Amino acid sequence: MSNLAYNKLFQSDGMTLGLMTPAARKPGQRADVVLELAVATRADRYGFAALWASQAPPQSATEGSHPILDDPFVWLAAIGAAAPGVALAAQLDLPRHGMTQWLAGACSLQRMSCGRCVLGVSGADHTEAARLRLEAALGDRGGEHVPVLHIDGHAARQPMVRPLLLELDERASAPAQASRQGFRGGRIALSGALERLAEAGVGHVLLHLVRNGRPVLDVIDELGTEVLPRLSVGVSS
Repeated sequence: MSNLAYNKLFQSDGMTLGLMTPAARKPGQRADVVLELAVATRADRYGFAALWASQAPPQSATEGSHPILDDPFVWLAAIGAAAPGVALAAQLDLPRHGMTQWLAGACSLQRMSCGRCVLGVSGADHTEAARLRLEAALGDRGGEHVPVLHIDGHAARQPMVRPLLLELDERASAPAQASRQGFRGGRIALSGALERLAEAGVGHVLLHLVRNGRPVLDVIDELGTEVLPRLSVGVSS
């Protein structure tokens, strides 16, 4: 399995980071498109490997009402224009939502983005057979190959993708704290946690930013200038 999007997520010189979008949406409200385009531009500038969008609210949401979601393929096509150097990844919850209705969107996004589309499968059916069925269905449409990955990283014969809910403390040296949602702490502890995931074989980490009062662009700036460079050095050394 190899194409442009796949190669952006899985690189030989270190683990990569992706970002779930919209990244700054308030609970129960639609995303601020202008702000999210700024998020996409920064992610591209700093070297995030992928921008993600989901068709379903996160099951672990702790911020009150579920967010109002846009179609993931339309959303990715829009923000992808502001981030030409990243992969565009749609997270699909299968089989609860089925796959037929998403085939046209995936193939269209793959053509519109010149091969930057990848699909991440989540939901109850975490099997190699489910992934192969979706890939076969995509292939039957005669379009360019669209990689299909398991979000939880448990599938055999593919690099691991791991989601991580991130609450980044503005204090760089803040210690990691126990959290059901993923990681809570400062950037130094986060870098160490990411390096341990890389050593365990995780190829790509999908970050879900938890709203904690910090401006989202500040968080992305810190990740881009302090965490991503350190991660690449730490993994490759």
